[in-house]
Amino acid sequence: MSAVAQRLALAGLTVALWELGARWLDARAVPPVAPVLEALRATVPTSAFWTALGGTLQSWALGMLIASAAGISLGLMVGASTVATRMTGGLVDFLRTVPAIMLVPLAVLVFGATSEMKVFLIALAATWPILVQSAYGIGHVDAVARASVQVFRLSRRQRVVFLYLPSALPLVATGLRVAATVALLISIGAEIVTSAPGIGHEILLSQANGNPARGFVYVLLSGCLGVLVNQTFAAVERRAIFWHAAQRRRDAA
Repeated sequence: MSAVAQRLALAGLTVALWELGARWLDARAVPPVAPVLEALRATVPTSAFWTALGGTLQSWALGMLIASAAGISLGLMVGASTVATRMTGGLVDFLRTVPAIMLVPLAVLVFGATSEMKVFLIALAATWPILVQSAYGIGHVDAVARASVQVFRLSRRQRVVFLYLPSALPLVATGLRVAATVALLISIGAEIVTSAPGIGHEILLSQANGNPARGFVYVLLSGCLGVLVNQTFAAVERRAIFWHAAQRRRDAA
């Protein structure tokens, strides 16, 4: 059976289990498939749907941009220095395990329930995967390659451009892919908790108005966005580092 057929079979099984679960459970908690499809047909053409989608994606994109710049820059500096790696190891491990959603009260106090609040939380949560992967990639550059650039007396800039970045790129790309999913989760979660504009706010509003089918439309939208983000970053990663040995081994497998 081909991969496409397997995925279609899994999707059909999921829909069947969803319908069975909706019949056994309270329809106010898990609506059946048909009402959700009807709500999907009625919701997608509305301006509220596209406004919510745009609000979530805009915050996600800005947060990822900030996190990428901060995470890669700090990761390069930490990973390139053994002393910096030892000094910051415990602090980074501590900070990256603190859930960003716990900082919602502080963020709301500073920014209010606004898009700026979401961007702050997204950037904070997404920075750590990128920073850790970047530092790890730089710190594990082949020792022979390090010795070679020292023999040729390359400048620090040349070492970064021609050795560190190419060697660490697969791990940096993995960090970006993980961070992109984390950023989307934080964006929607913050919208649910704080009623900031976006997909999460629409889910909360649908529940408050006793319209679970409409809420499930936005839940499905969240899942589809997660799949789209992950697949897009994976495709870009394959094309960007097709020349790297790690990517060739992955493709061969």
